[in-house]
Amino acid sequence: MLSADHRYTPLDDIARLSGADDLGPTLMRSLPKARGVMVLRTCNRVTVYVDAPASANPHALKDAVERELAQASHAQREDVHLRHLWGRDGLVDLFSTAAGLESMVIGEREIAGQMRRAAHTAWEDGTLSCDLGRAAERASATSRRVATETGLAGAGRSVVAVGLDMAAAHLRPWEGARVLIVGTGAYAGATVSALHALGASDVAVYSTSGRAREFAEGRGIGWVDAAGLPSALERAHLVVTCRGLGSPVLTRDMAAQAGRTVVLDLALMRDTESSVASLPNITLIDLPTIQASVPAVDADALTRARAIIDEEVSSFERGLGARSMDPVVRHLRSRVFRIVEEEIDRLGEDPLSTDDAARALRHLAARLIHNPTVMARRAGEESQQERYLEALGVVLGIDETALISGDDAAPHSFSPGDHGRSRGGVCPHDVHTLGA
Repeated sequence: MLSADHRYTPLDDIARLSGADDLGPTLMRSLPKARGVMVLRTCNRVTVYVDAPASANPHALKDAVERELAQASHAQREDVHLRHLWGRDGLVDLFSTAAGLESMVIGEREIAGQMRRAAHTAWEDGTLSCDLGRAAERASATSRRVATETGLAGAGRSVVAVGLDMAAAHLRPWEGARVLIVGTGAYAGATVSALHALGASDVAVYSTSGRAREFAEGRGIGWVDAAGLPSALERAHLVVTCRGLGSPVLTRDMAAQAGRTVVLDLALMRDTESSVASLPNITLIDLPTIQASVPAVDADALTRARAIIDEEVSSFERGLGARSMDPVVRHLRSRVFRIVEEEIDRLGEDPLSTDDAARALRHLAARLIHNPTVMARRAGEESQQERYLEALGVVLGIDETALISGDDAAPHSFSPGDHGRSRGGVCPHDVHTLGA
């Protein structure tokens, strides 16, 4: 995990880095040991998740990612410094981020959808490895568990909700407020939902991409085109901008023509010219303002959420470990079934009596036990008995003490009259010849 986020990086620096296009495919081409890459962009972070083998040099990966990110965002290499976490720590960050625990507003739910979209984009780009995809899916499921069991995702826990709460202090009641939304991205949809929940009914949307009408008709709000934008700005009590395309859509000249207006700029790459804040008729609330005003979170709920993350990451790691043995399991199954098929072919097509079937099963058992028996003798010869018993106990699921106790481990009686045979008719030293 390599990240620039609101906790460690100024938002303006994050905004510059977020402009890097096609970063996932670029990194897959430039990181020879990468098995998968997923890039998560939000209003306050740019995070790169890399799936690489344990043998990969983490510092070399970090340097390569920072170099590519600097080039893609037209930044100086020395100005790009990403926080980096490896192994379990990287997984904990992925799960915590999806659950909203690393967000500007702790517990916010928008991040879960953004994580899913990041995984989908990586899948479309061909950069989502199986393990990275499974991690993203498990992180998404974990976010739902955190929301259900801790209450962190309760009302008001989102960047949009906090921003609207701050705007409300400067507005008339929501029922009479006129709202203009600029942009039709993910935050636009969340803003409409939040406004409806607050009771706002006079809501319209404008989009430079021409999607305003389609967006509005699906949500029961109005829409304006470029010709109607000046009058819409003039009548709006609240303007919410959430395009984030790098060029301001609300200029100082446009804002100066508006009435007394609150501007809520939710874009990381500002939609509003910075000089707008100095206009006497404008109250500007942007992401840095929200960052400084987020409500406190319940400490007990946060502790419980962290415990859930730890539990889920441990479970996921066990699953990864189990899947790493899949090739071994396939080889074992193939080997055993090949022997079984050979024994079936050896029997021919004639009907079998009970005695014939018993002999065939004993012969099959002898073949299956042949190699383990040979290796047991070799372990004894090389004084590796304990190592062999421990390994056999792991493979067979038998307590090690059960392998060396009981009648099977008792000394075999022997007398000259046995001519080298035990009472059972088979000398214990001849066991390894059964499958020969």
